[in-house]
Amino acid sequence: MTQVETHPPTTATTLEPKISWRQLIGIPLNVALFLLLMVMAWGSWSGFFAHPARTGVVMLHLAMIPVMTLCTSGRSRGVKSVDWRPFFPLLMAHTLFTAWVMPYMDARSMAVLPGGDALRWAGLVVMTAGVALRLGPMIELGRRFVSVVALRPGHHLHTAGFYRRVRHPSYVGILLMDVGFALVFRSTLAIALLPVVAWMFKRRMDVEESFMIEAFGDDYREYMERTKRLIPGLY
Repeated sequence: MTQVETHPPTTATTLEPKISWRQLIGIPLNVALFLLLMVMAWGSWSGFFAHPARTGVVMLHLAMIPVMTLCTSGRSRGVKSVDWRPFFPLLMAHTLFTAWVMPYMDARSMAVLPGGDALRWAGLVVMTAGVALRLGPMIELGRRFVSVVALRPGHHLHTAGFYRRVRHPSYVGILLMDVGFALVFRSTLAIALLPVVAWMFKRRMDVEESFMIEAFGDDYREYMERTKRLIPGLY
């Protein structure tokens, strides 16, 4: 999806602005279009919803809408922002691949993984875990969670909760969701492209962490020393 965690966020000391009408309309519309593309790529509504695992994918995304819309600040750039410019174009390509190519190929049994229903159900379990790790930081941070690399007014580092042991827990959620999609739609191609997706997010994390070091100096360096990026104790 299009909304991505920015950095180990911060605790605001000033009143957050109201949610914009663009966010209230844009995020639900983006999710609805994403889901519609999946069904269209499959070829029929009845065919897509014939398997409960695919229905589960839709239900998970519908459950994400109120959190992404009402709890976060969308793409607000705060008082200062920076980003890796190729990221959002690559993210859009990634989204279109997920919404169209995966279901299109699965419906036509093109380059599908073995495993049948067991694989689909395993994918739904992995995706559910990913959604939980995606939404958890949003709920924890509220309006401090934004989809760009940015500083918001009155911020200081937030290093508790989901951010106590890893610096980018929401990215863990996204990557798990990607694996879940690949399994639900039995996509050999998606599995093959996972290293590219991982590289894309690594580049984003490089930019984010350089930005945070510039903004918070030794405090952020100390935070980096006692945490990992994605997996506690490993990376």
